[in-house]
Amino acid sequence: MSTGNRGFDIPLLLDATIETVAEGLEAGRFTSVELVQAYMARIEEAAEFKAVLQINTEAVDVARHLDEERARSGRRSSLHGIPVLVKDNIVTKDKLDASAGSYALLGAKPSSESSLITRLREAGVIILGKTNLSEWANFRGLAISSGWSPRGGQTLGAYYPNSNPDGSSSGSAVAAALGLCTAALGTETVGSIIDPAEINNVVGFKPTRGLIANDGVIPISNRQDVIGTLTRTVKDAAYMLNNMAGRSDFDERTWNIPFQEIPDFTDFCNTNLTGMTIGVPRNAFPSDPPAPIMASFKLALETLAFAGANIVENANFAAADEFRELNQQVRGIVRSSEFKTDIVKYLKNLRTNPNEIHNAEDIIHFTKTDPAEDYPNKDIEKFLWTQEEGIDVDSDKYKEMVEQELYFGGKGGILGAIDEHQLDVLVVPSTLGIANDLAAKMGFPVISVPLGFWPRDTPIKHDSREPRLVKIAPGIPYCLTIITNAFSDGKLLKVAYAFEQLAAVRANGPLPFKVPKTELKDPKKGTGGA
Repeated sequence: MSTGNRGFDIPLLLDATIETVAEGLEAGRFTSVELVQAYMARIEEAAEFKAVLQINTEAVDVARHLDEERARSGRRSSLHGIPVLVKDNIVTKDKLDASAGSYALLGAKPSSESSLITRLREAGVIILGKTNLSEWANFRGLAISSGWSPRGGQTLGAYYPNSNPDGSSSGSAVAAALGLCTAALGTETVGSIIDPAEINNVVGFKPTRGLIANDGVIPISNRQDVIGTLTRTVKDAAYMLNNMAGRSDFDERTWNIPFQEIPDFTDFCNTNLTGMTIGVPRNAFPSDPPAPIMASFKLALETLAFAGANIVENANFAAADEFRELNQQVRGIVRSSEFKTDIVKYLKNLRTNPNEIHNAEDIIHFTKTDPAEDYPNKDIEKFLWTQEEGIDVDSDKYKEMVEQELYFGGKGGILGAIDEHQLDVLVVPSTLGIANDLAAKMGFPVISVPLGFWPRDTPIKHDSREPRLVKIAPGIPYCLTIITNAFSDGKLLKVAYAFEQLAAVRANGPLPFKVPKTELKDPKKGTGGA
């Protein structure tokens, strides 16, 4: 069960939220320096999970400066002095690398950092370090386990020994689950935030593509990649979004934001869903979904209805069956073409490039020839897709497939269901089925909230790609996934918050199987500490 907070308002770091940490900092109960030091000690304690790839050696100095500024002139924002971990494919202008977990880009330095990171620094965020991930954000091979990179090794899930952490933002999700930071950043092309959030019992939020600037990210698809958050609560995701959303001169898509002022997204965090219409796209689910997940999903729908929402059953996708007929490689044509082009643009921006990596061909050669990359034990099938005939953003095949994707996600899928049934959002159980894939193709926002846990009598199943890893076992979490139209992120937060508060799954559920012991010191008792 949730550990709650200790006396004298010193939050336990496993459950600490942006609000509780910010309140403690404002009241002078602890400092950002103490917070950073405690997190660093917890990261060391939790080294076996291999969630954190690199610590920012400047973090304590940054924290000290922010403590002094707070005392002198007050806080810059609700995130002033808050330590955040960042996925290793997001560029930060400091001593941290941005390598996507590969030795190919180790030591490669872009000329500028992500404008989103700059925005967060200006809000007073402390960049605590970089998290491990699936190498190249899972755009390398087909038979490689989630959370593995040559630099970081195999990230492990927080809720069962030797478990698969799922998704490429695995290190960020595990770090949030174990209380190794107040919040974490991930990226998603399709499923890379939502999937690991599910397995690690945290809130995964992928905002609308274009609501947040995406420059300074090692790309798969600049059209589809999105920076998002891994947090312990929905309200924390809203606080992060408040300080992340907005137009950027470095990302033209942010100029499509349809409102002049960014709203306070925490205003959407209430439990009254009266007037909200929620659709259930049953034909987007797999034909034989797991019974425990579906039982929890049934209770979730009842909870949402209790909060005032109108539930529309069978808000189905017109082209669901047609989409399922596409094989994985055909579905990957667009991403392969975009990676081939977008990675060249990123590499051209490097100020230092020690391994002379300039294109997909160079990445393939490096991966094949450097022993640390563990080839051929770890395959490169997705890389090889980029070398096939017609894989190019100027090709007719690419343009045809983009149009097809917009149909599957639009009229034939999510938009069609929203328009036909006048929906605010769609909900699906876990990450099952095709809904999240279609949302990714459209750049639509997605959020996942803890829904339940596999029961005690669940047979253990191992990962097909890495048999040493556990895929399903008693106590491993699963989630409720919520999807909506572009720039309707507030609706997602509203539904997610209401469900989170009423169901209290994370608050009343089991703890990770091994929790770091370091806590903030209690100045009135002298307990805890790094």
